[in-house]
Amino acid sequence: KVINRDNHTVVVGASGFNSIDLNSFVSVEFEFIYTVLLGLNQIRTEGQELNVIIKVRPNGYSHQYEKLLSEYFSDFPAVVIDSEPMRNVLERADFYISIYSQTLFEASCLGVPALYFRVDNEIMHSPFDMNSELVTVSSQSELVTAFYDFLEGDRRYDKFLDREVMEKYVGPLDGNNLTRNKEFIYDLLDRGSQNAKGIH
Repeated sequence: KVINRDNHTVVVGASGFNSIDLNSFVSVEFEFIYTVLLGLNQIRTEGQELNVIIKVRPNGYSHQYEKLLSEYFSDFPAVVIDSEPMRNVLERADFYISIYSQTLFEASCLGVPALYFRVDNEIMHSPFDMNSELVTVSSQSELVTAFYDFLEGDRRYDKFLDREVMEKYVGPLDGNNLTRNKEFIYDLLDRGSQNAKGIH
């Protein structure tokens, strides 16, 4: 992917949810959005051109995010998108920011520099442990610094964009996952039928 570092599109992955009730929100989600927008607004007032997309899950009640924008960031040019597929949105991104989410991996696999904004105190496994290849920040000032590092092409983003690093977390990126999954399922079915024959 060709990254535009002059007229950039920043995608913010939103919609945190309770893992028990996928329709409920956690307060950390709106703290995340608010702090990220404060940082991006600071960058914009310092003279950087920004196109900002807030990507909400399809079941994410986009009106709540639009209300937050109108109430606290009425002059900030951001667009809220909910129903468009994540991949389509990420293909428009030059920089991606999210909380704890698999979409950080999706962005990196597409060649988009990704930033993990950590606003919780949970103990996380790598790469969400603040001690791995994933660039991680936890404050507005750190986000602003990380964004300027992105503009300057800082190498800190390179590791999480590396194919070998991605494969460590998500498995082979050779395009053959569907074939492997089908073979795995057929193998399970074969073993199941052989076991059934043994029972009779």
